[in-house]
This record gives sequence, C-alpha cells and structure tokens, in this order.
Amino acid sequence: MTMRKFLPVLLLVMSLFSCVTQEKVERAELIAHAGGAIDGYVYTNSLEALERAVENGYRYIEFDLGFTSDSVLVAVHSWSDFNRMTGNADWGDSVPDHSHFTAQKIHGRYTPLTAEMINDYFVKNPGIYLVTDKISSPAVLESYFPELKGRMVVEAFSYEHYRELLRKGYFRVLYSCMAEDMASAFMKHLLFDRIFPGERIEWVALHTSGFNHSIFKLLNSTRRFNVALFTVDNYNEILPEYRNRAKMIYTNTILPEQLLNP
Repeated sequence: MTMRKFLPVLLLVMSLFSCVTQEKVERAELIAHAGGAIDGYVYTNSLEALERAVENGYRYIEFDLGFTSDSVLVAVHSWSDFNRMTGNADWGDSVPDHSHFTAQKIHGRYTPLTAEMINDYFVKNPGIYLVTDKISSPAVLESYFPELKGRMVVEAFSYEHYRELLRKGYFRVLYSCMAEDMASAFMKHLLFDRIFPGERIEWVALHTSGFNHSIFKLLNSTRRFNVALFTVDNYNEILPEYRNRAKMIYTNTILPEQLLNP
C-alpha cells in the first residue's frame, strides 16, 4: 500500500483515538484581505486601503508580497493584476522595476506599497498586526520587517519555514494547506510529534472549500488545529461549523462591527 493510500487509514485511526477538545470561539479575528476593500475595490494592497482598514477597526491586515525586477520587496497580489489595475494591461504579467512600480497609481488613485512603507506604517501604529502571504522566507521577512516579529502573522509554505519562523519568535505562524509537503507535515504532527523533536503545527491557513475535503474532515475530528479561513465576504456565509473552527477569517468586506453584532 502506498503512503498516499495509507494516509487516510492512519488519520482515521488517529481520529478514533483522539480525545483532544477544541476551544469554543465566540468571535473570530478578522483579517483585512490584501489591505481590505476601499471604495468597492479589492486586492489593491494599497496605502489608502491600509489606512481605511485601520479606520474601520481591523487589527489584522494582510498584504501579498512579491519582488520587483530589481529585487525590491513590494505589496502585490500578482503582476498581471497590478498591471491591469494600473492601466497597463498590455504589460501582461511582466514585472516592473522599483521606480516604475512606485510611479503607478492603482485604479488611478491609490498608492502602491513597498515593504519599507509597510514596515514604517506598522512601526508607527503599534496596535495593529501585519499578516503576510506569498513569501515566507524567514531571511527575507526578517530583513524587511526587523521590528515587527511580535506583531506578524506569517503564512508558511513549507514545514521548514514554519519551524524556523516559530523559533525566531514570530507572533503567529499559519501552515498553508496548499504547501507541497502538507501531508508529511500533518503526518508528523499527528503521529510523530511525541517521538521526534520539532515544532507542532498549531495553526493552518485553509480555504473555505477545505472544510469539505475528506482528509481535512479526518484532521478536523482530532480537533487539534486552529484555523485561519479564507476568504469570506458575507457574514451569512459563515456557517456554524466555520464559526466554531475558524479563529481568524480573511475578508474583503466584512467589518469588525458586523462580526461583533451579526
């Protein structure tokens, strides 16, 4: 029997013998996705979206990170999206250099963000937390955000990054359920973490469709993972099972006051 076929059997056995209880969550923390919505626009990763998110009461604000052609870290969901939103759709997915990036206006009005600008803003506003996506290299993040470890939530795309980020003292590390070594990392967490040394996976970043995945249903029965769920834009779509399992929810449009007073 191959490991792929054997994994569900092992997970089922573990779920039958698990007696770990899940903490009940009365209110999830909302994450302003890609800086949060502004004037009906989403995925802008812009300065104005960041400012609007803070005004709206978000404590956790996420940015997608990527490098310009001359290796400057900036906030961008994808280069094709950025080029389209800045009126340069004919550029396709080509990557601009730093000077061309900062010279653009998103939807003709919003300011693109460099990692340096993000770092400066969060340093000056200590009540908010930076959530990152796309890049989880500890060396890169430590280089660009040296003062924010205690206020950073990082989505890790490998177990090696997950472990190193925890060891370096980052506030919260989310293990991406789309990571290539997901199965092996979950196996380690479920079966071997009491035998071999290593950080346990406590938090996972999970797409809403993941709740219906057969493997996650088995994992869910062990009730050992805290879930950061993406992406939910309608409070009425947050099913009771999501509310009980998700401690963090990525959103473009749900305001913190709506979650407090549904």
